[in-house]
Amino acid sequence: MRKAVLMTLLLLIPASTLLAQPWRDSRYYPRDNSFDITPFAGYRWGGTIYADQTNLYGQNVDLQSSANYGVSFGIPVSQTGLKIELLVDRQDTTVGRGTGLFSPGNNFGDFHVTYYHGGLMIPFSQSRAATPYVAVSAGIANLDPSMQGVSSSNKFSAAAGVGVNVPINRQVGFRVEFRGFYTATGNNNNCSHCYYNSYNNYHDLVQGETKVGLSVKF
Repeated sequence: MRKAVLMTLLLLIPASTLLAQPWRDSRYYPRDNSFDITPFAGYRWGGTIYADQTNLYGQNVDLQSSANYGVSFGIPVSQTGLKIELLVDRQDTTVGRGTGLFSPGNNFGDFHVTYYHGGLMIPFSQSRAATPYVAVSAGIANLDPSMQGVSSSNKFSAAAGVGVNVPINRQVGFRVEFRGFYTATGNNNNCSHCYYNSYNNYHDLVQGETKVGLSVKF
């Protein structure tokens, strides 16, 4: 009889320990103090290169909407999910003018925009089902027109956005985000007839994008 009671206790103790683990408790508040890396792809739109900022094209031209891709690296600051984010985000597109698809003379050439940013990811709610967040960042935008004899230019840029991270398991999550980018283009030395005043202060580069990625924690 004593052996039976002892065996029962030995079986119940490990079982009770397993059931008491935090991840099985619906009241458990999730913690996120892991590094993460998130490769992503998406779609970016908007952006005008104004003639009063550069005479590169001799007129205002628009960056055509196209795919973007990149990677972000999250560095934990606290267990609440607040993270420093390092971001590289690239778009390979063309510049053109006009609204008609394949309009004559619409394509002025290839153009590449790459953002190198550092910032914060700030969760405003956490659950085991989803973690929505706000993202803010700043850094440089590398503007690279594919034209012979023309070099790329680095300009200050900033961004803000919202997103949500949906965990698939403890190590992997699905991330969806919208982010808007602002780049101060300003004058450059190639624009001998340009001026910068209160009117063309608004002639900077503004873009938006939506992207999805797979976030891996380690």
